Parts: sequence; C-alpha cells; structure tokens
Amino acid sequence: MSSVRFQLMRACVAVTALAAVGVSAPAATAVEAPAISAEAAAPARAFAAENQASVLASATVCGDGYEFVDAKALPNADKRYGTLFFYMKGNSACAILDNNTPGGANYMDLRMYPGDTPSAGERDYGNFSEYAGPVRSSTQAAGGRCVTITALMKNEAGTSNLINWKGGYVFAVDTPSSPCA
Repeated sequence: MSSVRFQLMRACVAVTALAAVGVSAPAATAVEAPAISAEAAAPARAFAAENQASVLASATVCGDGYEFVDAKALPNADKRYGTLFFYMKGNSACAILDNNTPGGANYMDLRMYPGDTPSAGERDYGNFSEYAGPVRSSTQAAGGRCVTITALMKNEAGTSNLINWKGGYVFAVDTPSSPCA
C-alpha cells in the first residue's frame, strides 16, 4: 500500500475517533452504523453497538464491503492495551490491531494466515501509535475455513510484552464464527 494512501486511512481513523468523543473536525458528520456480518456472535454485536465509531473506522481501513465479525480486548477486558478488530468480505478476512495505550508508539506485530500456513498470509509490524494492519487472508487457502491471527505489542521501551496473543476463526456455512480448534 502506498504511504500516501496509508496516511489518508490513518487520517480517516483519527477524524472518526475525534467525532466519537465529541470533538468535531470541519467535515465530521454523524457516525453511521457499521455493517455487521451474519457470522458475528452476540458479544461481538454488543461490542459493535457500544463502539460504533471504532468499528466503522477500522472497517474503513480494511476497505469497502468488509463486515464486522468480532473484536477482542487484548490482553483482556480489564487491562486493554489493544483491540483486535476482525472483518470479512466474501472469502477474504481482514484484521486491525488498534493501539489503546496512552502516549507514544509501541512495537506491534500483526499477522494473519490461512490455517497453519504463515507463509500464505500477511504481516504488518513496526512502531505504531494508532494501529497495525490491515492484514488480509483468504479463508479458502490451504483447504481451510480457519485463519490464524497473532498479535504482539511491546511497551514503549520495547522491554516487555503488553500483548502476546494467538487465536483464530473458523468460518462455517450454517453456524456463527468460533475459535479454531
């Protein structure tokens, strides 16, 4: 992705976030409801209802047509350093790791790949103050409907892990998404 497009996406996320907390930029408008996937479970739907601006902003970074499936507070809801957002569009999955720490940039490493095939996926890593990603993967690759996601975030000094998470999603035809076995 070109650096200009990347910076434009970051600006869009920043404007949406400012609008969500009541700070309006000249062109800020009311927040529209994000597109929610039929595969989104009840907790994900509740999260989307409570955090519409964040869900919509992250979907914008993924691109047109992506629908919200899930979000995870990492490492947990009581101590959130980041939020992992997950979206689907047909057979394509997209993830974003939002930096929820105060202050400067943190080292972040976000990967997503089909099944157990890291070489077939995407990775975004570096020092980010806002988010890592988007990373995408086809859920059809490697014969699986499962994508694996890893998310790492270090403190500003880079001396300890704030987040070190690995998980995945199974996409079933008739049932909601569930973690990979």
